[in-house]
Amino acid sequence: GSGMYRARSHRLPSAQAPVNATSRIARIEVQRVEDAPLARPMHIAWDPGTVRTTDSFTVVRVYDEDGRMGIGTGGRAKPLRSACSMLIGAGVFDVERHAEVLRQVGGAFGLDTAIWDLMGKIRDDPLAVLWGGRCDRVRAYVATVELGSPERRAEDAVGFAEEGFLGMKLRLHNPRIEDDIALAAAVREAVGDRLVLMADANQARAAQRDTEVRWSYDRAVDTARALEELSFAWLEEPRPIDAIDELANLRATVGIPIAGGERDASPAAFDRLLDGAAYDIFQPDGLVVGSVGSLREIAAMTAASGKQCVMHHGGGGIGAYAHLHLAAAISNAPWFEVLRDRPGEIPWPAQLAPDQPIAIDAHGDVLVPSAPGLGITPDEEFLDAHTATRTVYGA
Repeated sequence: GSGMYRARSHRLPSAQAPVNATSRIARIEVQRVEDAPLARPMHIAWDPGTVRTTDSFTVVRVYDEDGRMGIGTGGRAKPLRSACSMLIGAGVFDVERHAEVLRQVGGAFGLDTAIWDLMGKIRDDPLAVLWGGRCDRVRAYVATVELGSPERRAEDAVGFAEEGFLGMKLRLHNPRIEDDIALAAAVREAVGDRLVLMADANQARAAQRDTEVRWSYDRAVDTARALEELSFAWLEEPRPIDAIDELANLRATVGIPIAGGERDASPAAFDRLLDGAAYDIFQPDGLVVGSVGSLREIAAMTAASGKQCVMHHGGGGIGAYAHLHLAAAISNAPWFEVLRDRPGEIPWPAQLAPDQPIAIDAHGDVLVPSAPGLGITPDEEFLDAHTATRTVYGA
């Protein structure tokens, strides 16, 4: 059926190039990209009451003494500044030192990604191979941005199925539960079993606003049962992240898998979620946990507990490629999230930072780049057009 795993191809590690173990970080450049336009004004489901027309993000480049460059994206400004200053002169392969600095500052995922990209280029291997080498593709699902009407989303679902996607995630944010269920039912009726369907309630947002729809526990139970009847694959974030007991009770009460974890910021937080039996499917985001090392640790923890790990970071462009490499390297990542809203559209500016935005192949998979490191090239023309500042460390 459409929800089953398919056989995946494997790529054996290449013969290793000699590693210059003394290679050091000589220079770090931080490029702030601001007000890059969205494809169209969007009513963001996870940020109710707002209409977004632009987005901003940070690109980090790390150079060694030989001029080789690794690239990453994302991170809060102050921790990133501190980490850049502390890591100039560090060995490129001093992974534990990098981890110590990143813990000290509170995380700088874009910087850590850039260092790993540089390591992959020096080793002449894709990161997926360095991190485990399990396969070279991951099955893709499309994650929508807006709520959308039943009619709109039914039409979109058919279009995504025709594009070759195998899964689609809906946002359920209507004031009335009846309208959420009507939306889910309309999409299921439109596509039948051509798509695996998921639903996201986004109840783990940090800030509560008057415009937000906050589900009660009873509504979460009723929605979960309705989605189960419609054969949805999972229900994401039906309750806030600190409601661990409620989430565990919900899992014990309903049959549909419960997913979450995108806003949990450390391996320790995921350990609490695992101990509390909060989720069936864990969704860490490197940008939130702050480093590649923490993301890999969380992936290992979930695998050891027999849980699925479906990375959250579908709209991050360069950062999404880092999550893709890890998803291909581990054993418990059955899906990869790709942010879209309508067929044929790339909605999020950061997705355009690589010159090849993430896309699916004819089988509905995202292929892992086979070039070293992340295996991508930045679209310098696009980035330059929206660059506000450049800061250089170690010049």
